[in-house]
Amino acid sequence: MKIKQFILLGPPGAAVQEHAAALAKRWGIPHVSMGVLMPEAIASDTADGDAAAPDAAVMKRIRQRFEQPDVVLKGWVLDGFPRTLAQAQAFDEWWAKFGKPAATVVYLKAMTGLLVKRLSADENEPDQPISAIRRRLERHQEEVAPILEYYRQRSAEPDALGASQFKTINASLSFAEVAAALADLGNEETGAARLIQDEAELDALLAKEPLLVVDCMASWCGSCKQVTPLIDQLAESYQRSATVMKIDFDVNRQITKRFGLKGIPAVMFFKDGELIETLIGVKAYKEYSAAVTRLLA
Repeated sequence: MKIKQFILLGPPGAAVQEHAAALAKRWGIPHVSMGVLMPEAIASDTADGDAAAPDAAVMKRIRQRFEQPDVVLKGWVLDGFPRTLAQAQAFDEWWAKFGKPAATVVYLKAMTGLLVKRLSADENEPDQPISAIRRRLERHQEEVAPILEYYRQRSAEPDALGASQFKTINASLSFAEVAAALADLGNEETGAARLIQDEAELDALLAKEPLLVVDCMASWCGSCKQVTPLIDQLAESYQRSATVMKIDFDVNRQITKRFGLKGIPAVMFFKDGELIETLIGVKAYKEYSAAVTRLLA
C-alpha cells in the first residue's frame, strides 16, 4: 500500500491543524505540526505578524523531525509548513534524496466571510477587530499564492522531482464533512482490492457478503507490500464470485485480538460471516487462490 504523505495548507479559520491531527490519528501515522515543532516559525496573530524564523532555521528543524524512523517508515501529515516558496522547494529537493515520492498537497479553501465569522467568534481571540481579521486573511492569501501555484505546476507538469498531487477541498463545509473529504483522498489508488475504513464497515460486509477475503496490512510493513499486488490480482480474478478487500492494521488494531491474528500480513477468508481460514505471512499467489477455491466448493 502506498505510504500516506500529506501537506495540509489553509487560511486562518479553516482548522488546518485540527484536521491534520484528526487525519493522522485516523490513519495511525505521525502528525507533524510546525505550530508545535517550531512555534517561532509560525506567524503571530497580530495584525502585522510575519513568519518569525528564517527559511534555513525552519528547514533544519524539519529535517531533524523527518529523519526520525516513524516519519520515514509510516508516512505523515504535515501542517504549518511550508510558509514560503523557498521552503516548499527546499523540502521537495531534500525529501526526493530519500527516494521518497512527492507528497499530496491539500489546500482547505473557504469563503472569506465565513472565515471572518469563525475567527471573530474564536474564544482565544476576544474583541479582535474585523478589520484586523480581514488584513490577516489578505496577508495569508498573498503569502500562500506562490506556494499554491508551485504545487499546481508540479501536479500538472511533473519535473525531475516527480509528480505531486494537488487538491483543493471546500473548507466552508462542516468539520465532519471536510474530515470525510480528506479521508477519501487517502483511499485513492488502493488497487483492485478496495480499503475497508473501519470495523463497522467490516461487520457490514460480513453480514452481507457470502464470500469475503480481507487482507490485514500496514503501510510500513515490508512483507505486506509483497502481498498487496497478489491480493489485487485475487480481487480481479474472483470479482464475480468473491469480495476481496484490505484493511489497515494501524487504524484497526482491535481486529488482531478479535480474530486471533498472530502477525501481519494476514489474509482472512470468510464464508457467510464466519472466519474459515487465515494465511499469515507472505504466500505464493496459488495459495491465496486455492483458499478462495475452497470457499467456493
